[in-house]
Amino acid sequence: MKKFTLFLLFFGMVFIHQAAAQERQIIQGYCKDENGKPIENVSVYVHDSLLVSVTDEQGRFTYSLAKSGLKLRFAHVVFEPTYYTINEKDINGKNLTVRMKTKSHELLEVEVTANVPHIAFDNPVMTVLDYTIREDGIYLIVYRRRNSALLHLSFDGDTLHEMPISSRYKYLNKDAFGDIYALNDYQASQLGFIEYGNGKKGQMNFYNSMSRKTFQDKFSTILAAIDSIFITGRYFYYNKEMAYYRHRLGSDEEPELLHYIVDEEGRDDIWLLTHTRGGIGANFWVADPIYNPIYAIDNKFYLFAYTDHETIVFDAVGNELERYPLTFHEYRKWNGKMEPDRRWKQKMMMDVARKEFYTFFVTDGIYTLKRIDLKTGTVTSVMDLSGYPFAQNMRIHDGVLYFIYPTGINKRKALYQVRID
Repeated sequence: MKKFTLFLLFFGMVFIHQAAAQERQIIQGYCKDENGKPIENVSVYVHDSLLVSVTDEQGRFTYSLAKSGLKLRFAHVVFEPTYYTINEKDINGKNLTVRMKTKSHELLEVEVTANVPHIAFDNPVMTVLDYTIREDGIYLIVYRRRNSALLHLSFDGDTLHEMPISSRYKYLNKDAFGDIYALNDYQASQLGFIEYGNGKKGQMNFYNSMSRKTFQDKFSTILAAIDSIFITGRYFYYNKEMAYYRHRLGSDEEPELLHYIVDEEGRDDIWLLTHTRGGIGANFWVADPIYNPIYAIDNKFYLFAYTDHETIVFDAVGNELERYPLTFHEYRKWNGKMEPDRRWKQKMMMDVARKEFYTFFVTDGIYTLKRIDLKTGTVTSVMDLSGYPFAQNMRIHDGVLYFIYPTGINKRKALYQVRID
C-alpha cells in the first residue's frame, strides 16, 4: 500500500510539472536586416503595446507565453515597424527569423541634454576598431590602409604614443589588474612601456604574448582585483547558479567561497524542461547566465546581486561590510508581482575616477543612460542617445561617456565623447 501511495505521489508530481511546462509556450527567434545581419535592441511587443522582449547582440529574442495566432510587433528607431503572427510551428522552436527594413528617411538627432556628443579622435584615413580606458589615458586600435596601429591618447585627445601592429589585432582587453592586451583570433599580447627614472613613459611595445586560449583560461574567470586579493567566479547548473571565490595574492592557500547566488525560478524552469520535454536540449531558451557583476574600487568590492535584489559591499580581505537594496531592474505589476524590466540590457559601466556606477535602458533602439544610487538601489536618467542608435563599446571615465560610432564618411568609425554632468 505504501509503495502504491508513493507511486501515486510521484505520478502526481510529474503530472503537475508537465501541466506547468505545457503552459509555457516558448518561441525564440532572431531579428535581422536586409543583409542578414542581426539587429540588437529591437523591442518586441504583443497586443501592440506590451513589451515582452528585447533582442540581444545576436538579434535573439525570447517570449515564453506565446500562442498561435498572436501578433507580435517589432520596433526599432532605425527600422520600419514589423509585424509577425505566431504560427503553431513556431511554438517551442528556435528557427524563426524576422526581417526588418531600414527606414527610408534620415534619422534626426535629438539630444535631451545641453551636451552633444562630438568626435574625441578622428583621422580621415583611420577607422577605430576598439578602445579601452585606463587612468593614464585612452588606448585605441585603428586601421589605416591595410595596416593597423595602437595609439595611446591623453584625455585631451593628444597622441602620446603610437606603435604599428599587425592588422590581425582588432580588440583590446583590460584585465582586472589593469593590464592591457591586444587580441587577434589566435594571440593575446600584453602592452607595456619603457619607463625612465623620472616616471615618464618611453617606447610602447608588446612584452608578453600567449595564445588566445591561454589568455582566456588564465583571465576569463577573474572578475575583480585589489592589492591583497582577487575574485573569481564560476557558473553551475546551466548558468543559473554562481559562486564567487576570493584568492589571496602571492599565497598558495586554497580559494575561499565569498558568496553564492542561485536563481531559484530559472533553475526550476530548467528542471521542468529537462524532465518533462525529453532532455537537456529543450532548455535552450533559459540557459542565459544570471547577471551579478562585481567591481573593485578603493580596496572594496561591490557585488551587484541582481538575482537577490541587493548590492553587497566587501572589504579588502573579502569580509562583508554592508548591504543595500537593488530594485531598479524590475517593476511592480498591477497584481503586486515584481517582473524584470525588459528595457534593461543587463549591462553596467563603472566610472573609476568618480566612484560611480551606470547602466542603460533601451526602448525601440534608443539608449537611455542612468546613474545608479548605491544606497537606494534606484536609478536616475542622465541622458539619451537617440541620435546614435548603434553606439558601440560605451565606457565612462571622469564624467565623460565614450563610444564608437560611424562618421558617415567612407564607412569609417570614430571615437565619440560627451560630458554627462
